[in-house]
This record gives sequence, C-alpha cells and structure tokens, in this order.
Amino acid sequence: MLLPRKNRIALDKDQEAATFPTITVTISDNGGAAESHEVAILDINNAGIGIICNVQLCVGQQIFFTNGHAEWDFPQSGTVMWTFSNNDGIRAGIKFA
Repeated sequence: MLLPRKNRIALDKDQEAATFPTITVTISDNGGAAESHEVAILDINNAGIGIICNVQLCVGQQIFFTNGHAEWDFPQSGTVMWTFSNNDGIRAGIKFA
C-alpha cells in the first residue's frame, strides 16, 4: 500500500501549461538488463501511477522506484498495465506491487 505523500503536489492536467513532477525509475527490459530513466508523473493514487516518458514500455514490464524522492513515498516496484504513444511521448499506467 502506498503511504500518504509527505507533501501533496497538485498535478496540473492542462497539457499546455503543465509542468509535471519528475522522478527517477529503473526500467527492466525483457532480457534482464535495467537502466535508470526520468519519468514525469501524470497522476497517482494508492493503486498506481500514470507516467509519461521517452522509453518504449511493454505491458507486464517491471518498473523499480528509486529512493530519494523526498515528496513521495513509493513502493519498491510496479508493473506496466497499459501503454500508448502520442506526440508527448510514451504514456503508461503502472500498478504498484
């Protein structure tokens, strides 16, 4: 279960004016290698997180949340539940493990 956020961040849904908070995650590929990437948080709740990034993601892929995000208390990992591409990049829904 996701612990309450230490400092609430209002997520602006207006795409033209939005500056979304970013976090660093480690994304595993299907071959077992993992790399760190910065992703933007679109929305978050106790079940998961919506992100946007520039890395191709696949349903079922594991995402590992790195420590050191002072304003967020994340679980250790999550699973990509859906993904699609648009002009902004790759959007994905991550279910917390």
